[in-house]
Amino acid sequence: MKKVFIIIPAYNEEENLIKLLKSIPSLPDIELQIIVIDDGSMDNTAYIAKDMGALVLSNRFNMGLALTFRKGLQYCVDNHADIMIILDGDGQYSPNQISSLISPLIKNSTDLCMGNRFLDNSNYQGSVLKKITNYLLSFFISRILLKNRYIFDVQSSFRAFNWDFGEFLLENLRGSYNYSQEMFILAYMNDFKINQVPVKCFKRMNGSSRLIKNPLIHVFKIVKISLFIYFQQKFLKSSQ
Repeated sequence: MKKVFIIIPAYNEEENLIKLLKSIPSLPDIELQIIVIDDGSMDNTAYIAKDMGALVLSNRFNMGLALTFRKGLQYCVDNHADIMIILDGDGQYSPNQISSLISPLIKNSTDLCMGNRFLDNSNYQGSVLKKITNYLLSFFISRILLKNRYIFDVQSSFRAFNWDFGEFLLENLRGSYNYSQEMFILAYMNDFKINQVPVKCFKRMNGSSRLIKNPLIHVFKIVKISLFIYFQQKFLKSSQ
């Protein structure tokens, strides 16, 4: 019996949470816990999540995605979750894809499994600009920065990982803006096993993104933290 915890960061997602939580499937031989981290929402996000049976961890004020994720990660590591899943609260990733996402982790064949919207059989719904930006950032980090022959979807937040990698992240995550790119770079440069599966990504059900308000600033922040983590890890390895 594996303990699987689903981390759902949420900020003013009352319109999306009901449908999202209802669609999370039960999984055979899995002890499932759903954790909604309410990032200082001004609507009924926390109330709805509690009413639907989720554990709610609340920030007193809006702290941002990276710190909100870290709060959920801390809870999962402290409670010895075997597998941790990140699921956005906006409904862009269907919970019906959870089984395929965690399958390599159930088999103990990987430490981190990432959903990839660019692989075959994926259905990536979004603006042309968003698709191009996400692909170019993924190409830059995967192929140019890390010199990997595969392109990982480093922008996709739909991913799962084991307790060992979760504990490592708690000690090493540094960014305060986002965590997706930093997580991938840390995993790759510290020899954790990484897998990826094709995932469908739909348009946001309601509302607008709280992270990407200015695309240029968004890209700048991602490139900045990616380069910082990359050179930091290079320095640490060379000094060992």
